[in-house]
Amino acid sequence: MKLLFINPVIRLSDKPRHIPHGLAIIANIIRREFPEISIDFLDLNALRPSHSKIIEFILHSKPDVVMTGGLIPVYSQLITLSHEIKSLLPECIIIAGGSAAMSIPELLLSRSSVDIVAMGEGEIIAPEIIRELLENPQTRNFTTSGIAYIKDGVYTENPGNPLITDMDSESALPAWDLLPMDVYLSNPIVGVGRDIDFISSRGCPYRCTFCYQPWGRAFRAHSAAYIADAVMKLKKEYSIDFVSFQDDEFMVSRKRVVEFCELHNKHFPDLRWSCTGRVNLVNDDIVKLMVESGCTSISYGFESGSPRILHEMNKNATLDQMSNALEINRKALLPVPVSFIIGMPGETMESCDETLSFALENNIKLDSLMFATPYPGTQLFDDALKSGLISKEKLHDFVMNLGDARDFVINLTSHFTDEELINKRSEMMKIAEENYKTPTFEQIKDNIRKLYGPLATHFFDVSDDDAEHRAKHGSIGMF
Repeated sequence: MKLLFINPVIRLSDKPRHIPHGLAIIANIIRREFPEISIDFLDLNALRPSHSKIIEFILHSKPDVVMTGGLIPVYSQLITLSHEIKSLLPECIIIAGGSAAMSIPELLLSRSSVDIVAMGEGEIIAPEIIRELLENPQTRNFTTSGIAYIKDGVYTENPGNPLITDMDSESALPAWDLLPMDVYLSNPIVGVGRDIDFISSRGCPYRCTFCYQPWGRAFRAHSAAYIADAVMKLKKEYSIDFVSFQDDEFMVSRKRVVEFCELHNKHFPDLRWSCTGRVNLVNDDIVKLMVESGCTSISYGFESGSPRILHEMNKNATLDQMSNALEINRKALLPVPVSFIIGMPGETMESCDETLSFALENNIKLDSLMFATPYPGTQLFDDALKSGLISKEKLHDFVMNLGDARDFVINLTSHFTDEELINKRSEMMKIAEENYKTPTFEQIKDNIRKLYGPLATHFFDVSDDDAEHRAKHGSIGMF
């Protein structure tokens, strides 16, 4: 059997910066459990090949099975890719996973040539599918647990599997050797030098209405020792300088953070790293420890300066906690990359002005002011579907238009027209930018040197293009 993994392009307007963790982990597990299977990996996001090169690669690989997937913005690519693969290799089985597939499985299956949607964690599902296909290559009546497929025009979902409980033993590291690592290590965002992102946990205990959580609310994480071993492997094999932890919420377990900091100081004290945080989880002690252990940035989702909107989006955070997180970060000389959302249901001129006032009072920009976007699988999406704001009949067209939340897709408010909402966002960003009290260049340089140590030279020695790339995504200048 020949197996081809395809990682679609996530954003053509952006540099490739996030390795395909899910696909690369599954690739590692498959080759471990089925050493007789030949595996190819086509990373479209990293390589950005021409259409003719893609076709050439597929024809040369001649896979019996293709595994693909990703976030919801790749939905349209899954449709195009699957149709082209089937036209070239009609007998090839195409399996899709990730939010682009599992949040809208019936829609994807009905609109594409995808044969199977993996509805759960690939570590369990992928080997079961491969085993079933090895035993019966002609089967189209799949018995694998946790999948969806269409048979004789009937949509079918097989009962799912329990979620992984022990991430260390039941998952795996990504198959980095199958990826064009030099591409990913050359586009640092918050980091410097050779910067790689890493996802060390799954599940988020919080229930924000705009967030899709396919892995449930129980926090499941790799141990600090597992992460440390992975970092040492990356340093040895790829000479990394920086790790960007891209967990939904890295700081849920204080004990794990402390253990990681201790292992960092013992085994790789020169490494710098960043992570996600939450305003109700930070305090002076833990942030001080993290900074002393190489952390250079903690990013937060503030989302709104309106207590009412925070409550309605089920954020479980207060303005006081947000201000406190800013104070703690600044005391530790950390930048403050924060995100906000405009256009939630119930958003009014007053709530927008509250967000702007919070930004002005706390001297922060609104560079990352996103439009409220009801991605499939979120409560926001379900509510919009029930209310008729999203039409079931036109769901395909709606999903085809989904991309970055900086792009306006739908108006969920009743107080703004589309044009008014778009203009209000621009106005808020402009006012926050004009009133932002910028530290002096010498202050910024001093902070960077203290945070990054010997790696600080990498921070300043970048092209204008890379500096713009970093500013767009990392908000590194927001001290």
